[in-house]
Amino acid sequence: MTLVERVGVYIGQLCESIGVSAEQIYHPSTNAWYFSNGNTTIEVFVTTQKGPEGSSDHFIRCMAPLCEIPKDIMRQFALFRTVLQINAKYMGYKITADEERGILCVVAERNISGMDYHEMVEMIDYLGHWANKLDKFLAEEFAAR
Repeated sequence: MTLVERVGVYIGQLCESIGVSAEQIYHPSTNAWYFSNGNTTIEVFVTTQKGPEGSSDHFIRCMAPLCEIPKDIMRQFALFRTVLQINAKYMGYKITADEERGILCVVAERNISGMDYHEMVEMIDYLGHWANKLDKFLAEEFAAR
């Protein structure tokens, strides 16, 4: 079994533990699974990139949308400054801009080599926790601006 196939098995186990089938939450157009967690949806997928020596490295990436990127340049600046401060202070996730969709996302990722089922579940849960906290914080912080 390949590392990527093993992650698929882990996803199936996680889905079974929460009472859904992996097929129900999988979207072939994005090659990702979508888990609900509180007020957010976590997109989980495996991606491949070339490693330093030309070999293929496989990563699991979990991401959740946080808020729209404001059109107003001053509001953008304030939001991005806040996000940079959050990124510098906290570990285990980072906030990124998805320019194509016009949103900020919170992201956690790691190489799947050596990853076990519990590490994957912990990563998804941890991201879900922070996605809900950050979503609420950013909504409160920037709603009145």
